[in-house]
Parts: sequence; structure tokens; C-alpha cells
Amino acid sequence: MIRKHLLFFIYLFFSLPLFSQQNIISGKVIDNDTKEPLAFVNIIINNGKYGGTSDIDGKFKLSSSQHIKTLNFSYVGYQSKIFNVVDFEKKNIIKLKRIEIALPEFVVFPIENPAHRIINNAVANKKTNNPENLKSFSYTAYDKMIFTADLDSLMFKDTALLDTSEMQVRKFFTEKNIFILETITKRKFLAPDHNSEKVIATKMSGFHDPVFVFMISQMQSTSFYDDVIKIMDKNYINPISKGSTKKYFFLIEDTTYTVKDDTVFIISYRPRKNTNFDALKGVLSINSNAWAIQNVIAGPAIEESGISAKIQQRYEQMENSQWFPVQLNTNLILNNAKVSSGKKAYRLLGIGKSYLEDIVLNPNLVKKEFKRSEIEVKANAHKQSNVFWENYRPNELSEKDKQTYEFIDSLGKAKNFDLMAKSFESIMLGNIPWGFIDFNIDKFMHYNSFEGYYLGLGLQSNKRLSKYFKLGGYWGYGFMDKSAKYGFNSNLLIDRHSELEVDFSYCNDLLSSGNVNFFDVNASIINPENFREFLIKRMNNTESWNANLKLRLFKYMKFYTGITHNIVDAYGDYKYKIADKDGAFHYKNTFNFTELKLGIRYAYKESFLETKNSKVSLGTNYPIVKFLYTRGLNGFLNGEYSFNRYDLKIEDSFYMKYFGEFSFNLTAGYIDGDLPYCNLYNGNGSYRTFTIYAPNSFATMRMNEFLSNKYVALYFKHDFGKLLFRTKYFKPEIALATNIAFGSLNNPEKHINSDIKTLEKGYYESGILINNILNLGVYSVGVAGFYRYGPYSLDKTSDNFAWKFTLTFPF
Repeated sequence: MIRKHLLFFIYLFFSLPLFSQQNIISGKVIDNDTKEPLAFVNIIINNGKYGGTSDIDGKFKLSSSQHIKTLNFSYVGYQSKIFNVVDFEKKNIIKLKRIEIALPEFVVFPIENPAHRIINNAVANKKTNNPENLKSFSYTAYDKMIFTADLDSLMFKDTALLDTSEMQVRKFFTEKNIFILETITKRKFLAPDHNSEKVIATKMSGFHDPVFVFMISQMQSTSFYDDVIKIMDKNYINPISKGSTKKYFFLIEDTTYTVKDDTVFIISYRPRKNTNFDALKGVLSINSNAWAIQNVIAGPAIEESGISAKIQQRYEQMENSQWFPVQLNTNLILNNAKVSSGKKAYRLLGIGKSYLEDIVLNPNLVKKEFKRSEIEVKANAHKQSNVFWENYRPNELSEKDKQTYEFIDSLGKAKNFDLMAKSFESIMLGNIPWGFIDFNIDKFMHYNSFEGYYLGLGLQSNKRLSKYFKLGGYWGYGFMDKSAKYGFNSNLLIDRHSELEVDFSYCNDLLSSGNVNFFDVNASIINPENFREFLIKRMNNTESWNANLKLRLFKYMKFYTGITHNIVDAYGDYKYKIADKDGAFHYKNTFNFTELKLGIRYAYKESFLETKNSKVSLGTNYPIVKFLYTRGLNGFLNGEYSFNRYDLKIEDSFYMKYFGEFSFNLTAGYIDGDLPYCNLYNGNGSYRTFTIYAPNSFATMRMNEFLSNKYVALYFKHDFGKLLFRTKYFKPEIALATNIAFGSLNNPEKHINSDIKTLEKGYYESGILINNILNLGVYSVGVAGFYRYGPYSLDKTSDNFAWKFTLTFPF
């Protein structure tokens, strides 16, 4: 009896692992040629109806109550394969071969496309399934991205046919990648829109102290339930949205079943023939349990010329039956970035993966947990230990990853990548660093119609001297007006979190007449609005002293205050007529202004990325409002004019499904006292018969053609993008614009030797812009034409036209 019990125990002990091996099986599915993992491959056990899918890394683990004999692998665009478990256990890598397929031009269905019922059910349940509609949630995300080269053609080329440079390239990329970076982020969300992401670790090959954080999570919408899906800041219409069955063609490619007896419908989608909209193409897996998205693959239906992206998302059902994303992939093709070797050049590829873990649904969160910055990078994020990283990585680093870190880190140390990155950051802000000094690029050279060509030199201290204060100065000379300009400035940062800073500046320079300047001027040379500066004809020599204070009072509001004293010499032979107390008149051409200024900038729901050294705006989906109040102080610091001035600016843009992007800009101003020309409103014209286009200005209005002490201007533009016209090789982006202005001027007779026009009847112009005619990668070139009509149209028809060339930038 003892022997029988012992034999039974031995049999049971050894047969259990064997049974487990036969009924639990794992492996990985990859592309036969590229060796890249295949996500969401359908796997059926024993030709039955149950099975599962590979995850976003191509990995799978299946279990069955039956003995597993065969696995049937099927995937859209690939040959299906049946593998015997006996053969499979020898090697757990499954290779599938790609086949060229084309979705049918026309499919005849008995009554209705059966995929439409499934898509409509998914649309009807969007609100329930969308994680962003939860009361709250939190999770920890591990993000990893590598950059490599697109070497498909090279990797499979016969070795005997490779030249020396090709062999070197293949050897390099077999062993390592160009770049690798990782981040670990803890995210919290509280309805309706409180969001906090804290980057607790960041690691970037070649950099000891990264000056920027590459957020893979910001490259795609975390949830695939919004009507508009964002990929790399481009908007696409979601196939799971109302009315999508009229725009997209859906086809049920396969049907599988889960162990819970839920049905999973695998549906391919693409835009219908003869449609033109911002469309995606890919594959959806819809689970009949709550009609939720289980897996999704999506990419632009038409490949973009700059950066083309493809995303993958995987959802799992949580304990409370809520579906939630657990894995995100973002694959990038940088068409304009090349890796060169010899005469050959290869496109750059980015492969990003995000893993969401420690997911908690509806935790008890309160508003005070959410700080002013939506994304905050911890000061020691780049100093985390290897043990710390190992606790968060879902998979160990591969040998190729380790080799990449080792090689690029040594290269970064030798070439000082940290210094190069800081230099690049400075250049993007308009400076060239040299030690603890930055050279101001905009002070080297510029051009306008008054000064002609300007050459000069501008210097300011940078963060290497101090993180809290800056000192700077400049000198320059204009060759048309034959005069020198100079000035200096200082800035003290008191508190970085509240953005409290004070600055003082002095200059003896030329300032344009009648301009409106808010505190937060974007002086970037790639800001198209600044192109108007090239056209300025009327400028006044001005000696100016300024002292300002800036502070973020509330999360979405920034406050400005300052005092300014200007001594202005009038342009040309202009004179301002002033009546004495006894009624006699005299004329002035030099003016003293002392002004107290109070301003606000309000951007509702604006989000920020904050690091230990900087705070960067990520924008807002709501209008941005700027208001500036100026009080003229007569008698204080020799000020000669007492007045109240109110300036307002409201701007916004929003995407409209199937119609493109609409934007508007409203500016208005009111001055309650009489002032000389230099401090009034000049109409904001930007006319030349043919010149560069400057948005938010009047393309057909002559420079300084109108003068006002109160005005309102509206600039409307609707950008259809490529929606109106698109061919394989020619993809212009068409936009329509209309600009309107009203204004008036008190006592125009006071302005002597100046041709004064006013705007009481309303100024109107409309135009068409055809952008992206010539795409040069960093920027694209187009053309535009505007026509002036209404009460202020000119007698000669041709004089009402203005022709422009446009420059647009992808960032």
C-alpha cells in the first residue's frame, strides 16, 4: 500500500508540469522579414473557437482546459498558419509572412454591411467605455522609445552584394540603435479635466542631464474614444464616431471568442473611395462585452511627407468591468531625417512603447493634489539608480538596448551632448551660447523698410552665470536711416513656480508708430506674424526706460505691471498741434510719455511642462485673452499727457470634423484722450504688390494708411488643409481668410503734415491662401492673393489686389 501511494505521488508530481506545459503555452509572433513583433494576432486553439491574441509586443500566453495540439495564427495582411504544438515547443518564435492585399472597391452585402451594426454599437457605448469619463483614475506609465534606421532592403540583401559602407551600416544596426530613451510617469486624473503627470525617472542615451523630456504619451491620444484622434499634433476623424459609416469602409476580417464566451470582431477600416478627409486606416478589435475597443491599430490613410506615425493600443477589462488602456505603441517614420553612409541614405525610424501598470479606477482624489503644471519633472528624475529602473521596467533591457546605452553614452561624453543640447535650446530661443554669455541672433542683422539693413551685436548672460538673474546689452546700426541704436536690460527671477520676476531696461532705438504691444510678445523669427516687421516704413527715434513685474496670480492667469518713460522724436516732418491756455497754438515734434501699465493674460485650462530649470506651455483648447490698461501720467517724470488706454486681444482656433481648422483673432483698443500719432493705432497694414504674408494683418491696407484712437479688428481664417484637393504627388493646403476693421479718430486736424484717413465705414478684405505648394521639410512655401472691397476700395481695380508668398513651419 505504501509503495502504491508513493508511485501515485511520483506520477502526480511529474505529470502536473507536463499537463501544465500542454495546457499553458506562450511565445511571440513576429514578421518573417523585418523580425518586428506583430500586435493583436488572432490565435485559435485546436481549430476550435477559443483562443486569444498577441499583445502589443507580439507576445502571447494561452491556457486551455483541453490538451493543446495546434495553434492557428491569423492576421490581417499576413498568411494564416497552423502550428503543431510539438513543433512549436522546439522554438517559441512564430513567423508570419506578409501578403499584398487591397481592400475591395465594392462589396455586395445582403441587406446591410454587418460591420456597421458592430461599429454603431461601439459608437453608442463610447461614453460608458471612455476612461476619460471616469470620476478619477491613476496609473504608472513606463515609456521607452528607440530610434533606428529603416534598413528593410539592406537587411535582406545578399551579403556578397553589399559594399563596404553597407556592411558597416548593417553591422552597426544589428548590434545597436541610434538612440534610446526611457521615462517613468505617475499620472492622476480627476473629472472633469484635472490632470497631473509626474515624471519620476528619465533616462536618455548620451545625456547625463537631459534638458528636455520626450513624452511618448503626448504623441497620441491615450483613449481612442474621442471624435477626433490626435497623432503627432495632427487631427484625424475617429472611425468610432457618429456618422463614420458614411465616411469609412468597414470589413469584418475575422471573429474570435474569449474564454468568457465574448465575441471579438476584427474589423479593418479605411476611408471610402472618392472621399477626402483627415482619415485613418487600420484594424479594430471590438469586444461584444460592452461593445468596447479591445485592440486598435491606426495610422494616416495617406502617408504624411514629414513625419508619418502609426499607433497601436491594447485595452483590458478591469475588475469593475471598465475597459482601460494597458499598452500603447507609437511608431514614427521621419521621412526628412536620414542616416547616411557612403552614397546611401536611410530613413530614421522611431519605435515607442508605453506600458500602463498599477491602474486604480475611481481613487479618492481631491483638487488640491493637482498643481499648476500638468506635467512636472522631478529634480532628481535623471539620477535614478539601476535598481529603481528594474522595478518599473516590464521587460529587461535587451543586449541591443544595453549596447546602445553603452556606445551612445561614451559618444555623448566625448562629444559633450549635454552642452550641445543646451546650445540647441538656446538657439531655439534666439540665442547662440558662448560660455556664460549668449549672443542674441535677432541683434546680428535684420531688415525693414525704414532702417534698411541693420547690423549689430547683442549679448546677455545665461544660466551658467546665474539661474536667477540676467544682464544684457546691444548695439546696432541701420544703413538706410544712418543711425546707431543701443540699450541694456536686466532681469531677476524671484520665484520660478509663481513665475515672479522683475526686469529693467533702457534703450535708444527706433520704435514703429501706432503699434500695439502686449507684455508677452513672441519675438521668434519663425512666428509668421513678425514678418510684418520687414515692411514697416514709419519709425520714431525713442529713448525709453522700462521697469516691469510679472507674476502668475492664478493657475491660468498671468499678471503684468510696469512703468515706462519714453521720449519720442516724431517721424519725418510730422507735428502735433496743441492749444495753450490762452488759446494760442503751437506745434510739437518731440513728446514725453510716462505710463503706468497693468495687464493680464488669461488662458483657461492651459497646461504646462515644468522641469527644474524651465516651464513650457503645452497650450490650451480655449481662447487666450490678453488685456492691457495704460494710464498716462501728466507731470510725473516729465510726462506730458494724461489719458486712459485699453487694449484687448482674443485669439482661438479649433478643429471642425471634415472641414478643417477655423481660427479667429480679435483686437480692439480705446484711448480717451488726444495723443500724437506715435501713440495711436495705425491700422496694422502689410501691403506690398508682392511680398511675404503676415497673418493677423491687413494684406491690402497700405502701411500707416489709417489712424484711430479707437478701433476693432477681426481676422478670420479657415484652413481646409488638404481636404479640398489632394493627389499622390501634389497636396496643397487651401485656406480662406477675411479681415474686417472699424475705427475713428478724435480731432484729426491736430495732426500736421500727415495724410490722415479713418475707418468709420468699415474696411473689408478677403483672400485665398494655397500653402504647401513646395515642401522643403523644415518649412513649406505657398502663394496667396487678397482683394480689398467695400467703402475703402480703390478706384483702380488692380490696386485692390495684394499678392503674397507664404512660409509655414511644421512646429
